[in-house]
Amino acid sequence: MVDAIIPKQGEHHVSHGEALVAMIINGLGFHSRTLHMVPQFFADKPTERLLRPGILPEHLNDDALGRCLDALFEADVSLLYQAIAENVVTQLGLNNSAVHLDITSFHVDGAYAQEEGAAGIQLVKGYSRDHRPELNQVALELICENLAGIPVYMQAMNGNTNDQRAFADVIKNHVKSLKSAQQSRYFIGDAVLYTAESICALHQQDQLFVTRVPMTLKDSKGAVSSLKTGQLEALENGYHGYWLEADYAGVPQRWLMVRSEQATHREQKNVLKNRLKTGTQELKQFQKLCKKTFVCQHDAEQALAEFCNKLSVLRIEDSGTLAKPVFNGKGRPKKGQAPDSIDYLLTGQGRP
Repeated sequence: MVDAIIPKQGEHHVSHGEALVAMIINGLGFHSRTLHMVPQFFADKPTERLLRPGILPEHLNDDALGRCLDALFEADVSLLYQAIAENVVTQLGLNNSAVHLDITSFHVDGAYAQEEGAAGIQLVKGYSRDHRPELNQVALELICENLAGIPVYMQAMNGNTNDQRAFADVIKNHVKSLKSAQQSRYFIGDAVLYTAESICALHQQDQLFVTRVPMTLKDSKGAVSSLKTGQLEALENGYHGYWLEADYAGVPQRWLMVRSEQATHREQKNVLKNRLKTGTQELKQFQKLCKKTFVCQHDAEQALAEFCNKLSVLRIEDSGTLAKPVFNGKGRPKKGQAPDSIDYLLTGQGRP
């Protein structure tokens, strides 16, 4: 298929399709070698059996592989991949009912000299899904069929690509052809898919979709706050649900509102854990405040009032002030001696 779409033009021994297969084999060997070291990788491999009789390791040089990469880029890698994937799915007889859209990213090591505005993807810093935000990365958008998980669409993108923008673009430009080729009933994605632009585009193309409605929307917040416990119907495995008709962005939809007993128990444990942690921190702060001295009773009471206004868990009970006489001289003060000054301390009990 590759050779039919991009036939070789130069005098190199291998075709673009054969060069591509060689690079895939090299990649499956978990090697990250530069192109000029690929012949070394194939030095002990049966290239004539893996590729074609007459192909030797030295034929897989960086010139042949580089020309292949250039030709793939000029032909549009994503469209070429989609054509190959459609053929694979057809050959395997996969009659899928849904396709799944998502984006991942890969970090890259080393410095890359790239001209601004140059063709191709940009290796730049962005939201790092593999927790390496200090490194440049490349993003990869995939649409996979639901039976075998085979990607039927692939798009490499800049490392700082916005997921919502990327989802909207693929829906606008590729859903129609994917729907025609895959005959998929549902288009599935995470909450990034749920934007007015994206769901309107899906609706205009008569494409059903399944996603999660973000809780940042006013409509979803209102739906959750107005839901009554009696409206929920038991499903199974501790789940309860309620179907709600919605028309966000002018698109008719059905929202399934779900409550999970397991999630509720986990949340209760987290709340208790957080309350205990917060209460312990606030108690330590109160104990520290009780060691502080004030020049007058009013200052002490005002400091306590300001402290109590900031509390979220701790309650102060039996609060009061304690007057502590201060003598500046050395040794024990004489009987009946008047103090030089009086310090005021706070007293009380902190309870969660």
